[in-house]
Amino acid sequence: MTKSEKLLSSFAENFFYKEFVYADLKFTPKGGTEIELADLIINFEDIVLAIQLKERNEKDRTQDKNIEEKWLKKKCKKAKEQIKDTLVYIQNSEAEFYNARGRKAKINPNAEIVPLVIFENKNISEYEHLLRSHTSEGLNVNCMSIDDFQCMCKELIAPIEIIEYIKWRKDFYERNGSIDFLLTEMTTGFFVSKPQRHETLVHQYLYERYGENGISENKKYYDLFRRYALVLQEHTEFLSETDGCYEVMIFLAHLFRDEVKCFVERVEKAVTIAKQKSFELAGTLRNTQREYAIVFEATENGEHIEPDKLLKILFEKQNIQILLQVITYWINEEEYHIDFSLWKGNGI
Repeated sequence: MTKSEKLLSSFAENFFYKEFVYADLKFTPKGGTEIELADLIINFEDIVLAIQLKERNEKDRTQDKNIEEKWLKKKCKKAKEQIKDTLVYIQNSEAEFYNARGRKAKINPNAEIVPLVIFENKNISEYEHLLRSHTSEGLNVNCMSIDDFQCMCKELIAPIEIIEYIKWRKDFYERNGSIDFLLTEMTTGFFVSKPQRHETLVHQYLYERYGENGISENKKYYDLFRRYALVLQEHTEFLSETDGCYEVMIFLAHLFRDEVKCFVERVEKAVTIAKQKSFELAGTLRNTQREYAIVFEATENGEHIEPDKLLKILFEKQNIQILLQVITYWINEEEYHIDFSLWKGNGI
């Protein structure tokens, strides 16, 4: 791996978590020779982010804008072809890869594939944000610098929302072209976006999805959520089900920003109550469309309630297919634990 590939992989593990990052994508098709897919795949099972990275060697860089733009166009054309090959192999093969935790898994051939080209070239600050196809059967692909990719992830934080933004971004540029200045009227005045500068289009996305508060909202809750997820595997001492921790991570990775905020608020409340060494249901979070519910429990020693009892008491008249229990308790005055128990209606 090149230096930029290692940087991209490490950064992706921090924001998409090790469970979903696949960086070594070499495999040998039956009866064929070894090939390599995209440089990086973020695999959420139902949706896959396929990333192709192109890096400009520092010794080859020039101060000539035309030369650097020619390099980018040439590399982007090659990257699109590699992305197309990746789509074909994912959809037609049964290739298996190891994630950053060493877990072997197949890429779901029916997953929605979201392609992305990232480039590393410090001498290019302005570029085409959408690689457009020249034929109706072709592929329009998002393009962004590695710095803009990092900026995007830091602004959004929630893994599934990052992918949803990338999809939204592609639709935006397909509709509007290369807009450099976007003025949006709000109740408190006007909101200015400069899409061609450092991925500030993220703020337009947040405004359209969450309104005015989404632009300047404090990210404290989302940073806390990411910390919970990053240490989950290390905290796990035993699993009652095979791949139980992975299943919890898949669930958490599909929560959007508004769900994440509610999640962290209720966890913080449960932790506070648990310090009093008493058992109490500190709150619930449910989504009727996705048919899930989360119960936040403050406990004395990590007591676990049977899912059937919770479903009967709290959600008797609702169709709940996924139930996550978030169990908080204190080890001593300085240390608390958060345990997770996941139940699925299909028995997993």
